[in-house]
Amino acid sequence: MFIATPKDRWTSMWTRERPSAQILQRLLVLASESLRALEEQLMDPLNSQDVKMVFRPPLDFYDVLIHLNPNQIPRQLESVDRPLKSFSRGVVKNSTAVKILFPVVDYDPVQCYLQELRDAFSDLALFFYDKHGGEVIAVLWKPLSFQPQPFKVSNMKGRMVTTLNNELVCIPNVEAILEDFEVLGEGLVKSVEARTEKWTI
Repeated sequence: MFIATPKDRWTSMWTRERPSAQILQRLLVLASESLRALEEQLMDPLNSQDVKMVFRPPLDFYDVLIHLNPNQIPRQLESVDRPLKSFSRGVVKNSTAVKILFPVVDYDPVQCYLQELRDAFSDLALFFYDKHGGEVIAVLWKPLSFQPQPFKVSNMKGRMVTTLNNELVCIPNVEAILEDFEVLGEGLVKSVEARTEKWTI
């Protein structure tokens, strides 16, 4: 599957790297469910019409949810469900107790944190986030990352050593990784919710 353009009809120049098969499968499932939900609503106009529901993906498929502090999300007012209260960002109090508002330009702590997560853990997990005011970063473990790897010093990032059939192997140290999620996002992360037991071998 690729995007065909008039100058590039037969190769996948734009989609050679992405989406991965896992993400493409997820897109197909979401698209078919969204179509089904919208068709149901359009066929029954007497029921409540909530087309926004197709923009609220279910979170029960993900392995880990990283909940963010709402007052640290700069694009929160762009979310599908606007918050009941908004936070005043960039307020500085001086000695005269006058509030001075400073605009924060081109700084998105969530995107910086997300990039750090992808740089550090992209070999173990996929990270999903709604950049338009999302309050959760959803994490999906890569299935192959939980297969024991032969012990190598270069293989130790996010892993721990254990023995399997009298051989030293490396497996993901999920408890330490979850702790790293919190440490990397200190002040931004409200909580990390582990929702799977995949890593218990």
